[in-house]
Amino acid sequence: MAFYSKGASYERELMAILCKKGFAVARIAGSGKAKTEEPDLIAGNNRLIMAIECKYSSTKYKTVKKEQVNDLFNFSKCFGAKAILAFRFPHSPWKFMEIKEAVNENVSIKKTDKLIEMNELICEEL
Repeated sequence: MAFYSKGASYERELMAILCKKGFAVARIAGSGKAKTEEPDLIAGNNRLIMAIECKYSSTKYKTVKKEQVNDLFNFSKCFGAKAILAFRFPHSPWKFMEIKEAVNENVSIKKTDKLIEMNELICEEL
């Protein structure tokens, strides 16, 4: 339960940030426990809709299983949203990766990888 609680707090953190940036945001509580895969957050404004899967790592590295990435991609495609993986590492701001197609391998990210930052995410079309 503590692991779920920690993940939920980071989802709420990103939700609050996006709301302050002018997005309407809905959190799908228990998304990781559902029988069908839904993203953690759905966010949109008058020009951009995103389905977001939030990932936190207490280390400098995070791997997301290909099945979860593909579930996000498929949901987003059906919903008409951009599929976004959101990463939060210790002492770092949120960083983002758009998933533009299904993947054949797990997605592994390091804290030092060049990813999309918040201002790029919300100011430009991905």
